[in-house]
Amino acid sequence: MSITDHYIKVNKTVESVEKFLAVIIISAIVLIVFTGTLARYIFEAPLYWADSIATLLMVWLGFIGFQIATSKLRHIEIEFLKAKVKEATKYKMNIATSIIASIFLFLFFLLSWQYVLASKEMGDTVKAFEFPMWLVLIILPISFFLSAIRFAFAAFLWFDVLKGKRKEGDIVVKQLL
Repeated sequence: MSITDHYIKVNKTVESVEKFLAVIIISAIVLIVFTGTLARYIFEAPLYWADSIATLLMVWLGFIGFQIATSKLRHIEIEFLKAKVKEATKYKMNIATSIIASIFLFLFFLLSWQYVLASKEMGDTVKAFEFPMWLVLIILPISFFLSAIRFAFAAFLWFDVLKGKRKEGDIVVKQLL
């Protein structure tokens, strides 16, 4: 079993956890916004923290959604260029863009990690309920790191396709998430 086979297996497990977290977060957002609305308009006792929590959870949801899309190699591409070249050239372009994306995402990981550490050191808090901001921001380096790994492995997967070890349909999932 090759390293890319192991990656595909681990990626499926991680993706399942990400989907579970996404469902939990969406449910929490709906519950919090609904409760906040009831408190404000029916009981005339607004929950001042509800909007803050819902907003922060939406940020987490966005980054988890980014992970789910990346796990299936579904990301922004310039398709019109790839449509005009041979298959082998297309796969080489995919390898190159995956490597470049991985490098940039790793740099974003390093920068966001420094930002989280600075936030923790300064004692930043979410003012609505005095929650440590670094715990909210931790999704940034986690997301960028996972994406960097996924794009690095995407380069290996595209190399497998280029060499005929895999089919494109085996690694790019076109169905609904």
